[in-house]
Amino acid sequence: MQLFLKIILPAVGIALAGILSIGPGLIDGHRNAVSGEPPFVVSQQAQALHDDLIIGDWHADTLLWQRSLLRRANRGHVDLPRLINGNVALQMFTAVTQSTARHGTHSDTFSPLAVAQLWPPRTWDSPLERARYQAKRLHSYAAASNGQLRVVQSRADLDALLADRAAGQVVVGGLLGVEGGHALEGEIGNLEELRNAGHRMIGLQHFFDNGLGGSLHGQTGQGLTVFGRLVVAETERQGLILDLAHAAPQVVRDVIAMTDMPLVVSHTGIFSHCPVK
Repeated sequence: MQLFLKIILPAVGIALAGILSIGPGLIDGHRNAVSGEPPFVVSQQAQALHDDLIIGDWHADTLLWQRSLLRRANRGHVDLPRLINGNVALQMFTAVTQSTARHGTHSDTFSPLAVAQLWPPRTWDSPLERARYQAKRLHSYAAASNGQLRVVQSRADLDALLADRAAGQVVVGGLLGVEGGHALEGEIGNLEELRNAGHRMIGLQHFFDNGLGGSLHGQTGQGLTVFGRLVVAETERQGLILDLAHAAPQVVRDVIAMTDMPLVVSHTGIFSHCPVK
């Protein structure tokens, strides 16, 4: 027992600390590799056009990973220095709140990642708390950015951001969204909780069918459920953005049939290349 306490237990602790400190970075680097310099040259004409545009990107999972948004990273594709260099005015940061080992299944493989990245225990088994935590991270980055990153939560915030950029200020706006209505945990009142956390875009599905309806990658192909219809109606009432990325075609048809609100498909693919039905 004394040998265990003096030698084995500390060794186990060191190994565990190594896994926690290195493991998530290895996974992040594998899944979000940076390929280096692009194999093309940007012409002066193209650069001039790019510099004159108001550029917004609708989807980035950056807040999922435990790396600083404020520093240029050697992995991943979105951080504040690269957003500034790329003349991006507005970036949507989408909170992933549940992951699966295989698309279409409803298993939750997110907990080990949350634990390994030392997320608060409340996030280990709660999609809602994971969405809240990622929102808190963006607010923290904005507070530490010396004014170069702002969290946009209203039309007035957006107007002020664009006016300041037009006047020459170096600033990027960050919007918050949720990738999949399972973050509501079956409670419509949690939509207000997400709004209070700063989220302004709500996706209905991710890589699996959920309580709101079928996923583009799911097994049922079903349309909106009763709860799904309630979420769509409440999203419209609260003036939030509704995202149909990852939604099954029947969900999309049901949403279009029941509302006239503007709709977003934040990221998608070409059917001829990715024939998902």
